[in-house]
Amino acid sequence: MSALQFLYDDGDIFAVYKPAGVHSVRLANGKGAASIVDLLLEQNPSLAQAGKAPEDGGLVHRLDASTSGVLVGAATRKSWELLFALVLSGALKKHYVACLEGSLSQQQEIEVSSFIGSPNRGAKKMRSYKSDPGAASRTLFGTTSYKLLSYDENLAVSLVCAYASPARRHQVRIHAAELGHPLLGDALYGSSKLLGDIALTPREFFLHSWRVSFKHPLTGAEIELESPITKEIRWHAPLPRAS
Repeated sequence: MSALQFLYDDGDIFAVYKPAGVHSVRLANGKGAASIVDLLLEQNPSLAQAGKAPEDGGLVHRLDASTSGVLVGAATRKSWELLFALVLSGALKKHYVACLEGSLSQQQEIEVSSFIGSPNRGAKKMRSYKSDPGAASRTLFGTTSYKLLSYDENLAVSLVCAYASPARRHQVRIHAAELGHPLLGDALYGSSKLLGDIALTPREFFLHSWRVSFKHPLTGAEIELESPITKEIRWHAPLPRAS
C-alpha cells in the first residue's frame, strides 16, 4: 500500500480505508511495510499531536492486520478526545461482515456479552469473562450481535453481519468463538479450517469493518461511513450494499 484512500475528511474528523494485510500502526519492532499511521504521518505530520500518543497518528481505534475496512481518526487533540469518548461509550457504532465456521442459527439475531481484556497490553490473545475479574485484567464490557446474511452449504460457512459495542480488541472474534462458530481461519480463537480463496486478497480470516456511524462531536451531524465489501470477498449470495 503506497497511498491512503480517504472515505471522509472535514478537517476535524477523517476516515480511511484499511486493506487486509496492512497494519493500522507500526509494529513494536519497527519492521514490516508501511502502516496506515505511517502514511497518515507522512501526509500530515501534525497528526502526531492529535491523539493520545504520536504512534496513533490521530486514529481513535485500530483494526487487526487481517481486517479490512473503515478506520476513523481526528486531526486535532480536541476532536480526538471528543471522538474517543464516543468510542469508549459505544456511541461510535461499528458494523462488520465476517465469515464464520458452520451454520449460524436462522433466528433473527444472536447476542453475546462479556468482559474482554488481558493482563498486559502486548498480549496476543484476549480473554473473555462472564463477570468482571477486576482491574488487573484490564477488562471492558462488550456486546456483539450476529445476524446471518447467508450460508454456503458446500463450504459450511456462514456470512454474518456483526454489530459490536464498544468493539473491544478482538471482540467480534472472541464472541464468535464463544458461540461455537469461530471466524473461518482464525486459529488463535479455535478455527480448525483455512479461509481458502473466499477473500480476494490474502488474509488469515475474513472480517471487514463495513459501516461506522456516529454523531459528529463538534457539529452534531449524523455521520455514516461505509466501505463496500464487493471487492473483498468471493461469495455466491447477495452482499450488503452501501446505502
